[in-house]
Amino acid sequence: MSRSKPRKISWDVVRVVAVFSVLLGHITHQGPFAHPELGDYPFRDTAQFGAAVLMVISGFFVCQTIRRGGTARWWWCKVARLLPPYVIAVLITYVVMRFAGAAFNHQTFDSGWFGTLFGPTSDGLAWVSSWYVPVGHDLLINLFLLQGWNQYFIWLDGSYWTLPVQLMVFSGAAMLWAGTPWLRGTRRAQLLAWGLVVVPLFVRFVVIGVHNPAPWAYSVVFGLGLHRMHAFAAGIGIWLWSRNRLGGGHLTLLLIAVIAAQDLHLYPDHVALPSDPARLPSDLGFAVMLLLVCAAAKGPDWSLLRPLAPVFTWLAGISYGVYLLHQELGYVLARLLLDAGVPGWVRLPILVAAAVIAGWLLTTLVERPAYSRLTRPRRMVPSPRTAPDDLLPGSPSGPAPVSVGGPS
Repeated sequence: MSRSKPRKISWDVVRVVAVFSVLLGHITHQGPFAHPELGDYPFRDTAQFGAAVLMVISGFFVCQTIRRGGTARWWWCKVARLLPPYVIAVLITYVVMRFAGAAFNHQTFDSGWFGTLFGPTSDGLAWVSSWYVPVGHDLLINLFLLQGWNQYFIWLDGSYWTLPVQLMVFSGAAMLWAGTPWLRGTRRAQLLAWGLVVVPLFVRFVVIGVHNPAPWAYSVVFGLGLHRMHAFAAGIGIWLWSRNRLGGGHLTLLLIAVIAAQDLHLYPDHVALPSDPARLPSDLGFAVMLLLVCAAAKGPDWSLLRPLAPVFTWLAGISYGVYLLHQELGYVLARLLLDAGVPGWVRLPILVAAAVIAGWLLTTLVERPAYSRLTRPRRMVPSPRTAPDDLLPGSPSGPAPVSVGGPS
């Protein structure tokens, strides 16, 4: 019997670095921007690249896994992995934001369970301060992943933008793989990767216009996730290169184009606005992480880090849960700690630890059980060996029945 290869630690390291770069950026940069009272951390991580790297990894593993088994089951496994923890995260975030925001703003709700859970505050004001108090309308929009289709819709958590984009990409990949076998050739896959870089740029900057105020323009760009397609193109290109179906020079040109597209979509005015992350650190960080993804995809495993493999593997396994629960809930926890007199240099490790614990709980209690249940193969009922009439009570003919199950 052949031994299975040990799990490569390199992919776990890249995933953990990407997720924790998102976490630190939200805690130390986005948090103080949204809520200025939270700005006393010992440093500010102004580089934004982690979420884009997670999209690159997704693009790589779409190519790696879609050929295994049936396409419909592959798609369903992706949905079963992503949606249940997302739904629970949305519900938790909504409840915490609603009651914490009202408490921070010294607001109350009308009597009755519906008014308490879903109605506006008694004064009818949602934006008394930077602590927004969501209503039932916001909950439905987030549950149905509609946030990107209207610029006036509220994201309960800014990190949620990856979910609709990933689901669209997974659905598109499944339809392309099942419906267009001719697209599987090397040259066509290369053209697909370049198309995911060039076409969104052309649509956004030439056809629509980057400052087009029409509601439909916002929906096309952000509802369809055009501003993030280049990250999946990088994943496709790196996978092709790792399978010797794309030359190193060609990959270099593609990744340079991907970095340029990332810069253009994040900074369409070619300068970082006050709400934006720092431009040069974000671009450089993204470029370095692309090199690390290439090393993980084709290079030898990072055996130097093998002693830390259990830690990285565990953190990578709960990274989706950490990603879903760290941002808005972290801001609320940071405000509570601030009100308790906890300084920024102490709050920071507490927030990181809380995000890890929350992510572990979401993974253990929701993601893994839901995935296991939703993807469990249906038990096939064996056809009877005899005609239906022979199943009536009487003398049995043939061998005694054999149990095919185990302990229930």
